[in-house]
Amino acid sequence: MNKKSTIKIPEGKVGMIGYGMLSSLKSVEEVLGKKYQDSIYLVHLKCLQRAWNFVAPNNDPNFPAEYINYESNSFENSSTIAYEKSIFLNIIENKDIRLNCTLYFVTPEELALFDEFELGYSRIDVTDRVEEYNFINGIIYAYKALPAYEFDPEMDRDKSIVEKGYLDLVLATYDTMGIMHRREFDHSTIPPDPTLVATVIPKKMRE
Repeated sequence: MNKKSTIKIPEGKVGMIGYGMLSSLKSVEEVLGKKYQDSIYLVHLKCLQRAWNFVAPNNDPNFPAEYINYESNSFENSSTIAYEKSIFLNIIENKDIRLNCTLYFVTPEELALFDEFELGYSRIDVTDRVEEYNFINGIIYAYKALPAYEFDPEMDRDKSIVEKGYLDLVLATYDTMGIMHRREFDHSTIPPDPTLVATVIPKKMRE
């Protein structure tokens, strides 16, 4: 067995895992509102896999007004169809899977921006799950859905969609990393139900 390298987390920083949209440096910088200037590591988390099972109402009062001030319509077979909830990526336990993902280092103030961005998720400590490294002087966090935001097929299936634009963004992120990373993504992800993937037509509500 190969001995792990040790990373000393810089003073005043914590580790943050991106496993979906936040595997994209561009997306991370959009949340930060500035250039990211620390190290980036491609790592694996033991016994975790992705699943499309985070779901949130489009009018969730916890979301900022600019997120919810839109009519929620998808486009299918030349028809516009209203939907109530959106499905996003989450992580779940699976002892047989190793999750490929991206590790960033951010300040507590920057982490608070990601906490706000990841509404409906809680931060979990995954420091000991990183296969490639041991860490000293800090913690590595990942975002996992709160129980109230986990997809319930009986309650949510007929009202929810996976936005095709979001799905395409996540897949494109792993495509740009190279064929092996995309293969690992596919292997460590429960794919979305194809019948729930839909093109979304954003339409601002009337004031």
